[in-house]
Amino acid sequence: MEITSGLIDAHSHLRSTSLMDQGVPGATLEEAILRMNAMTGIDPEMDSFVASSDLLLHGVTGVQAIFHTFGNPEFYLETLAKTLKGITRTGIRALIILAITDQFEFLPSYFHQNFPLPPFIDAGPRIEPRTFIEIFKEATRKHPDFAFGVGPVAPQWCSDRMMDAIGEIADSGVRIHTHFLESVRQRNWIDESPLVRLSRFGLLNERTSLAHAVWTNDSELEEIERNGAQLVACPRSNKVLRSGTAPLEKWIAKRIKFGIGLDSIGGVETSIGVARLLLDESHAVSALTRGGESSTGLPVHKDKVIWKSWDRGIVDSVEIDGKKLVDKGLLINHEEYEMSRKFVTKTLQDGSEARRRKMKDIDDVLPNYIRELDR
Repeated sequence: MEITSGLIDAHSHLRSTSLMDQGVPGATLEEAILRMNAMTGIDPEMDSFVASSDLLLHGVTGVQAIFHTFGNPEFYLETLAKTLKGITRTGIRALIILAITDQFEFLPSYFHQNFPLPPFIDAGPRIEPRTFIEIFKEATRKHPDFAFGVGPVAPQWCSDRMMDAIGEIADSGVRIHTHFLESVRQRNWIDESPLVRLSRFGLLNERTSLAHAVWTNDSELEEIERNGAQLVACPRSNKVLRSGTAPLEKWIAKRIKFGIGLDSIGGVETSIGVARLLLDESHAVSALTRGGESSTGLPVHKDKVIWKSWDRGIVDSVEIDGKKLVDKGLLINHEEYEMSRKFVTKTLQDGSEARRRKMKDIDDVLPNYIRELDR
């Protein structure tokens, strides 16, 4: 049996169900973002518990999870507390990125903003910038056992005032994480490029990690390297959403540190299988371990994973800080996990008709939406 340190999922939403489980396969990023509004909601504690458990079963002992909601401040904090409770039940290491968005989530700046989207697609600003700063303070006060970072969900989806607030939080020395140039359309979503926007608000430095980065050009990669930021490749989700392929050869040539994000793809592929979609064996292992640690600061080198089959991604046991969480291929709390997984499956089944109706409403507007995006 092969033994390694723990692996790191450097970009996750800690969803227990993948987009494919929810009926959002084969879409582009922009279409998928619309369709996510039709997804069946899962109890946040159950969602993060099952998702974190799945990661442990794939040898992942550390995860960088980006958290956000479209709710008001009370809802944001309540949902966060439930999510953290689910993570705590598994024992996985986690860096929680408190993220926010307050503009152009579904319609780019050049759209007529009264474009007729279904009424259930209504994000809008629910949290004021100064309030978000207070939310971050409250979260760190209430949950001292967790490491928190901050970021815009994506730079183009936050107003100048919100970017200022995020920059003020980041000045305290916490880590910064965001979605970055995941699709070619996002480069011109507003009239400022995502990288310029991050730099202008002091969010591009050695504490920054950028997820996806599929459409970075040479000059942007040089600026990322010069500022000491890290990248996170998400090859499986990029393939599912037809976003393109991250230029990892250039990342490696420019000596940019990078990790691998599984991006809540579910049980479709193993962690090493996802890394191998883009990398040879040595680079795959490095990205899942040293690259992940550089992107998150999570000390997975202290953990131990014994693999029943490394090539097939099957673990025999997983230890975090000397505590065994997986033994003989099963979670220590295996029965609790199985019951929770069944609950999630039933929730999806019960929500299938509502999903179908909402997807139909999205189907009705989608042709005009895509035509407007590409005009």
